[in-house]
Amino acid sequence: TMGGSLAHSDPASDLPAAVLALGGSLIAEGPGGQREIAVVDFFTGYFESSLAEDEMLTEVRVPKAPGASWNYQKFNRRAQDWAIVGVAAVEVGGATQVSLVNMGSTPLRAEAVESALAGGASAAEAAEVAASEGKRLTKAVKAKDDAARDLKKVQDSGADQEAINEAEAAYRSALKSWQDIRDGVEPEAVEAEEETEVEAEEPTEEEPAAE
Repeated sequence: TMGGSLAHSDPASDLPAAVLALGGSLIAEGPGGQREIAVVDFFTGYFESSLAEDEMLTEVRVPKAPGASWNYQKFNRRAQDWAIVGVAAVEVGGATQVSLVNMGSTPLRAEAVESALAGGASAAEAAEVAASEGKRLTKAVKAKDDAARDLKKVQDSGADQEAINEAEAAYRSALKSWQDIRDGVEPEAVEAEEETEVEAEEPTEEEPAAE
C-alpha cells in the first residue's frame, strides 16, 4: 500500500521520493491522538521514520497542483526492481521541486538543484549540480555510517568513558555534516591561517674590536 511503503521508509523505494517532491505531509495516529508530520521530517534513517512504536500512518496529504508537470526516472537492472538511483521532479507555478532516490539513508530533496533551476540554470547545468551534490551526499552518508559502527564497537568493547565520549563526538559530527548536506545548509567558511615563513638569520661573525 502507499502508506505501508512510506512507513517502511526504504530510501530505494519510489513512493517516498514522490511524496517528498510533492511536499506532502503524513498523518499519524496513536493512543495520544493524531499528529501531522511534514514529509521532510518523516524519514529519519535506513528503514526508520519518526513514527512512534504505538502509532500508525493513516493519511497522506499532498497539496493540490493544477497544471503541474512532473517526471520520475530511475536506473535499475530490470523493470520493477528497486532503483539503483532515481529522481522525482515536480514543477508547479514555475518552481521545481526535486527529490533523489537511493542517494542516502533517506530520500533526499535536491536543494542545490532546485536553487540552480530557480536561478535560471539549464537542465544540463542542473544535472552537473546534481552530480556534485550526489557525491557529497554519498561521502557524508558513508562517514556517518562508519562513525555509527565505530561507536557501537567502542560501546560493546567495554572501553572507558573517555573513549566512548570521543566516539560519540565523532558520530555527532558526522551526523551533523550529513544533515547539513541533506538540508542544503552551506558549510561555514573557514579562513585558512596564513603560515608566515620566518627565515632564520644566519649568525654573523663579530667584527674584531678596533685597537
